[in-house]
Amino acid sequence: MKIKLVLLILLSLWIPVTVDKAMDFEIFKTGILKQPFNDTLGYILIYTLPLLECLTILFLLIPRMQYYGMLLSLVLMLAFTTYVGLALGGAWEELPCGCGSVISWMNWEQHFWFNLSFTVLSGWGFYLEKLKRSSDVGGVTAEGVPA
Repeated sequence: MKIKLVLLILLSLWIPVTVDKAMDFEIFKTGILKQPFNDTLGYILIYTLPLLECLTILFLLIPRMQYYGMLLSLVLMLAFTTYVGLALGGAWEELPCGCGSVISWMNWEQHFWFNLSFTVLSGWGFYLEKLKRSSDVGGVTAEGVPA
């Protein structure tokens, strides 16, 4: 039950932000290119972030891939949270927010806590999936073969 709730909450984040990027791709692209890193990294992110987010959704929806979905969600959320944390810490002079409609209303501090919450949730989901996997392993032994 716990894992299903985590899955639903994570999907409620990943589906809208991914759809938003697809529906308003030019706005997403412009927002990324305004960020304080070079355009080469910007163009890499423009195409890899939506792909990674789609994979996260797909993996979360396929029961045997949920472990990898939780891991990918955790990695992405760690990256986003670190980026926002660096911004709050003053790593750059000015930061335009390239966030989609789901979280565009938040200030940087709210964005940080929101991301941190989803990072923790992704970590918890990954932990639960890992527990589930380890309990599934060795659950069945071949007949006639010593355990």
